[in-house]
Amino acid sequence: MTAPESVALLGVTRRTGKGSNNPLEVLLEWGYRGKIYPVNIAGGEILGYPAYTSLLDAPEVPDLAVICSPRDTVPEFFRQCAEKGVRIVIIVAQGFTDGDGDGVAMHNEIMKLAGEKGIRIIGPNTLGVVNNFNSFCTSFMRFINPLAPVGILGQSGIYVVGNAGLMGGTGLCIDTGNTADVEYAELIGHMARDPKLSVINIYMEGVRDGARFMEAARDAVAHKPVVIFKIGSSPAGALAAGSHTGSMTGEDRIYEAAFRQSGLIRAETTDDVMDLNRTFQTFKGIGGNRIGVMTISGGAGINAVDAFARCGLQVAELSEETRNTIAELSPGWFRVHNPIDVWPAAMKYGYPEVYRRTLAAMMNDPGVDAVVCVTGSFLEKEKDFLDVTGILHAAAAEHPEKPIVAWTYGGRWLEYIAELEKEKNVVAFSSLDRAAASLAALYRYGHILQPRAVKFLSESSSFTPPFSLPAAQKEGERLVAASSPGFMSQERALALLEAYGLAGARREKAENAEAAVAAAERIGYPVVLKISSPDIIHKSDVGGIRLNIPNADALKKACEEMLASAGKQCPMARLEGFLVQEHLNGGTELLLGCKRDSQFGPVIAFGSGGVFTEIYADIALRIPPLDRDEILAMIDETKVSRILKGYRNVPAADISGLVKAIQSFSALVTDFPTIQEVDINPLLAQPERLVVLDARIRLG
Repeated sequence: MTAPESVALLGVTRRTGKGSNNPLEVLLEWGYRGKIYPVNIAGGEILGYPAYTSLLDAPEVPDLAVICSPRDTVPEFFRQCAEKGVRIVIIVAQGFTDGDGDGVAMHNEIMKLAGEKGIRIIGPNTLGVVNNFNSFCTSFMRFINPLAPVGILGQSGIYVVGNAGLMGGTGLCIDTGNTADVEYAELIGHMARDPKLSVINIYMEGVRDGARFMEAARDAVAHKPVVIFKIGSSPAGALAAGSHTGSMTGEDRIYEAAFRQSGLIRAETTDDVMDLNRTFQTFKGIGGNRIGVMTISGGAGINAVDAFARCGLQVAELSEETRNTIAELSPGWFRVHNPIDVWPAAMKYGYPEVYRRTLAAMMNDPGVDAVVCVTGSFLEKEKDFLDVTGILHAAAAEHPEKPIVAWTYGGRWLEYIAELEKEKNVVAFSSLDRAAASLAALYRYGHILQPRAVKFLSESSSFTPPFSLPAAQKEGERLVAASSPGFMSQERALALLEAYGLAGARREKAENAEAAVAAAERIGYPVVLKISSPDIIHKSDVGGIRLNIPNADALKKACEEMLASAGKQCPMARLEGFLVQEHLNGGTELLLGCKRDSQFGPVIAFGSGGVFTEIYADIALRIPPLDRDEILAMIDETKVSRILKGYRNVPAADISGLVKAIQSFSALVTDFPTIQEVDINPLLAQPERLVVLDARIRLG
């Protein structure tokens, strides 16, 4: 597909020249050397090539067919491809699932025939493929196209024709358009294994099979960095994405969790994309996150330190040898520390000499993993004594293992950035914040994201459950089969969780106050009383929960008041009695839940629980399968994790038991696709155990 030896252009225009939008003309200008078979119903000759009135008249089956005609003619051309035996087809036209009813009908017709004949489709609504390594391009538009070791997967032609300004160039680019058939998951592995590419970019509006995408993305991250730019994160943006491609964008927090788990580096803006591409193209890695700073401005040095703190970078501790070298150049009153302000020394020994020697000392310092250089760009290079571009190039060439990035400020900063990056061994940024963010991404990929992806792929994510899995599945099947769509009864919900090793508090169901008292006698006071109703989900909102009931008289009174309150506030609710539960003191209230997403399947939610869950909004998300490292990372993302590890007079919870509980919970929601939603709140975490105090499960 990306390097065909022959290509057919179906519906290619006979017009040529400026504004003709002729893909044959573009392909020839690019210097493509393969066989080309133009197809135009009028026949004749186009740019010296015989035009066939039908693809069936072509002398051979092309490796690739590009249908570049208006929408209404696409089905006929596609039938010709099917009859000829073409296996890969690019459809340029738009207006199918992203159009009217006629477009949807044509889409269904094409996809049915493609399925019958085993044809793979790129598009519709696409500019197709750009391969700068073999001079191949299916775009009908001309555009500036610098070669860069960047692979691009996108759902919009803007990232084909605009790659110079948005990505800094491309080596291989595939526009999937509406992704009616071929998706990212089938393409990203091809790019990840291409030795000519240093970094992969993904422009995403939505994805159909989230689990398959995550698997392919994690595999790609094990080979090289993947930068993803996801649009449609706002409600308005999601609506626009749906009308543009017909794709379902899903909730952005779920996409964010999927990207993070897969090891993708998310870019918030197109400027971020450009910064990250330049960084990963230029540097093969970074030894650590200890950064040295050279500056001619004390304020800029403070700015850099603040930027490091926001990105998780450290200010490097300079060695004694480095400090001595700098002290020899500096006035006696100067305090040597990182960041280094070279201006006082430059006033005595000259700016270029001081800059060169100081930079050399930092590059030789084993405690410095990268250097951020701050310099001015005030005058033309020939007149500017602050010009240190050559010094930076020489130091970078001598130490390719240690990144040098620069921030230059002044009226000629654009000229200086171009000069600094001319040798392709230094990256210059328009701000210190962007420089820090890019170095942080370089560190995270090499030291966290890639190793984690490799580890996940090499090790099984399975675990030994604290229960008999076949027995749990059998009991789960019985409980689910006995329940109708909608919310399970709380008793069945708790029983299903217990089958999978998530223990509940001791409890009994009671039809009336007398039965509640008898149950409490068996459980032992104090007890908790809850209203039992399939129609009341948030019990506390209607006075349906009473805690720490000390004796029978208080329990009888609570039953009477609870029935009256629930009946008044929910007159249509079915009241089935009460649930009497042991009252537990101490511990931390957590939330453990699941929501089944249309793209990614079950999504696990973990965080602070209790009645203030929505107010705290302290939730982390993950998508199964989950290994121990991923679960620990999810726990650490939350604020409540600080309490779970022991805080002041609160003893530490059983973290190992919590990890196993989350693994068991993941197995449950994976085993039963009919489970649409689960809410365990609270899950009480105590030093010696975890107890489910309340739960609801909704079946689909």
